[in-house]
Amino acid sequence: MADRITIGNVEILAFVDIGPAPRDPAMVFPDIPAESWDAYKDTMTPDGQLPFQMGFFALRSGGQTMLVDTGLGQGPFEQMGGIGGQLMDQLNSEGISADDISRVLITHLHGDHVGWNVTWDGDTPRATFPNATYTIPQGDWDYFTTADVLPNSPHMENSVIPLHDLNAMELVGDNEAVTDEITTFVTPGHTPGHQCFLISSGGERAIIIGDAFHTAAQLTETSWNVGFDVDKPLAAETRASLVQRLEDEGLTVASGHMPVGSNIGRVIRLNGKRSWQVL
Repeated sequence: MADRITIGNVEILAFVDIGPAPRDPAMVFPDIPAESWDAYKDTMTPDGQLPFQMGFFALRSGGQTMLVDTGLGQGPFEQMGGIGGQLMDQLNSEGISADDISRVLITHLHGDHVGWNVTWDGDTPRATFPNATYTIPQGDWDYFTTADVLPNSPHMENSVIPLHDLNAMELVGDNEAVTDEITTFVTPGHTPGHQCFLISSGGERAIIIGDAFHTAAQLTETSWNVGFDVDKPLAAETRASLVQRLEDEGLTVASGHMPVGSNIGRVIRLNGKRSWQVL
């Protein structure tokens, strides 16, 4: 069963593709000393792991059903203990089929956000969601298709470039209207074209943040970068600005890497530091 919240006329459903998948903080945040986590034990599991997961979202609005990101993929994945993704099973549990999806909104082009984009029949790729337009950030497409980056990004060949060949994708920039209620908001650093999706409907607002932050500790420690941040100084600058806005405006926030059951929340101030309030 998905966690869910309604923002005006838009229903947001939070799903898990793979998880829980606890991770060693030193692996995710290689530049942060172990003792720095002492002040953030409340964001960790009892044995000192980060309660990680690979999540995605479905949006229902105006008769459309859309996805935001598509998880890690079918698998199985050795790095995940030999398990595979559950995206299709999760959608089916809500009565959603692949044919129902009209748009797939991609926050950025890392492998754990595009894994179910494409299904392969032998050597033949097909769009997993055949009736959908895949909305992809221009800045990430430009970066990940360069001669230096593409050879080290096998997920692009598997899960993104085929969409171009199938004429199933569109490239978008900052502040572009995806629908009357959903707008792109570029938040660069984690990747060059990383984007959030702002939802504004019926006088209510929410934001789906992709990988702008990965753990509640970063709400206070905005300079803490994950190892996968492409431009670490820019990622930290973007994070600081975004988190301040989330706190100031009280926006509802949807985050795919927050712990299972805690994907939808709000940034609040508690005992002198920012905290994640689950909604």
